[in-house]
Amino acid sequence: MSVANESHQEEHNMQAHHSAAPYWIVWALLLFFTVVTVLTGRMHIPNFALALALLIACTKGMLVLLFFMHLKDHQGANRLIIGVSVLFVVLLLILPMADLATRFRGANPAGSHLSDLPDLNFPTKPGGSAHGAPQMQHGGGAQGGH
Repeated sequence: MSVANESHQEEHNMQAHHSAAPYWIVWALLLFFTVVTVLTGRMHIPNFALALALLIACTKGMLVLLFFMHLKDHQGANRLIIGVSVLFVVLLLILPMADLATRFRGANPAGSHLSDLPDLNFPTKPGGSAHGAPQMQHGGGAQGGH
């Protein structure tokens, strides 16, 4: 299929009358996934929260791309470009997370959930300070004069 034929076919597809039903269904799905995002954001899911949030966001993004931007009607080179773009986004999300998850635990920042080292920036005892250092408010700015 040549580029001219593909453009003519896409133009014919765009001129065809589309029903509003798929748009309402996609809109309802987007609302559903938004509610799921809010509800799961309030839950404490220690190991799966980031992956779940990214999965929901990617699903919502693909729905918008496919239906509201009419990418489901495109064929040929457009589908290849969309597929390669999605592949690179997935790689750019997965590779840094895999690096962080498999990193030597001592290399992770102190106080993070992936490190065994205590956070030295905040007091460890209530009312006291860590290692005898003077206690400062979080933010480190100068205090007003009252």
